[in-house]
Amino acid sequence: MTDIIHGSPRALPVDNPFFRWWLSIDQWTLLATLGLIVVGLLMSMAGSVPLADSNDMPTFYYVYRHAIYAVISFFLIIFLSTMSLPLIRRFGIVGFFLVVFALVLLPIFGTDFGKGAVRWYSLTWITIQPSEYLKPFFVVFVSWIVAGNINSNPRAALILSFFSMSVCVFLLTLQPDLGQTVVLIGCWVLIHFVVGVSWLFSAAFFTFVASIAFIFYQFSNHVAIRLKTFFSNVIEPTSQMGLVEQAIHAGGFLGVGAGNGKIKWSLPDAHTDFIIAVAIEEFGLIVFFLVLTLFIIILLRTLSRLLLERNPFLLLVGLGLLTIIQTQALINLGVAARLLPTKGMTLPFISYGGSSMVAMGILMGLLLNVTRRRTTENIDSFMGGT
Repeated sequence: MTDIIHGSPRALPVDNPFFRWWLSIDQWTLLATLGLIVVGLLMSMAGSVPLADSNDMPTFYYVYRHAIYAVISFFLIIFLSTMSLPLIRRFGIVGFFLVVFALVLLPIFGTDFGKGAVRWYSLTWITIQPSEYLKPFFVVFVSWIVAGNINSNPRAALILSFFSMSVCVFLLTLQPDLGQTVVLIGCWVLIHFVVGVSWLFSAAFFTFVASIAFIFYQFSNHVAIRLKTFFSNVIEPTSQMGLVEQAIHAGGFLGVGAGNGKIKWSLPDAHTDFIIAVAIEEFGLIVFFLVLTLFIIILLRTLSRLLLERNPFLLLVGLGLLTIIQTQALINLGVAARLLPTKGMTLPFISYGGSSMVAMGILMGLLLNVTRRRTTENIDSFMGGT
């Protein structure tokens, strides 16, 4: 009688590839990522106007460019989250070697744009920062090495992965790029912490890290000044941190209103490293808590899936990628709150920058892929086999 009145239940399209993909991924993580992208577009309208004005460009020139990068990034997220595991492994391994090759050539063909660090390839209509792309590919490559030898030859895996990490750190040190070096080393440490390492190796590794830190402090005047400024009790009002502090105080909880911010016209890198300060001034601390909530959603939802993962490759890749995006967010927000020394680190999906946005799209696409719900009978039911 119920079926006659209300009709029979609607059959679920279980054979629909899109529906299977949608059910397999973590929808909350995808929606939180989309939320960050949307917030980034809004923040770009506030933070990139001074840049356009200084470069004699139309007011929203960099907003349009940011929107293009955002669309590309979101497309990569969807596309990569549908790939099969064999394709993910090949993509990561080939991508790693290509980016390392690009880093090797960077001191010869790269540019520093007057910032003292050679990090970019400047082409006719686009600028590429290879170190941004290194991070997701590095995770896949190292995880592949470790997971493939975790039972048969763990020592060989440790040595090979350490050598790979050392090569990357050396290339990043040449630029120099302390921020990316910290993120990369932190990611490598977490991967090996999960599989377990000896106390002897741990001591040797921390000696290695201390040596890298000493080299940056001794031979990079820029790094030394930032550290001394951070530990100083006096903040120069016209310094970056002084301007950031003024922006946060001026914004309060609800902000001064969209487009009414003043500090962004004086604050260097307002559209990249200090975008959150610009956002707080115009929209208030409420936008800070919104951004923080979105990152926490990604963190908790991803961890909830990885805790149930039994495939070592998927587990290591997932943890490594999650470490990168959360560490970047922590560093960027921590600098704005003056909990960490000033460091040029973009806020994922929010700061302006084509390389950062596209690389984060690759990272999040891979993260959604490795955290998909899979079955032993058909580990990749969409776009590819096992």
